[in-house]
Amino acid sequence: MPITDPVKKQIAQKRRLYFLICRKCGARNSLKATKCRKCHSKNLRPKRWELRMR
Repeated sequence: MPITDPVKKQIAQKRRLYFLICRKCGARNSLKATKCRKCHSKNLRPKRWELRMR
């Protein structure tokens, strides 16, 4: 069921796309994080933000 309300769609995209991934353990972290919340590594990368169409 697609979301038609633009405000709700923007909230959903922000929740699903904008966070950091730890390269060591794969945990999800907030954009403001400097260290991983699980393993305390500083090796973080942003999640790929472009939407891939199949």
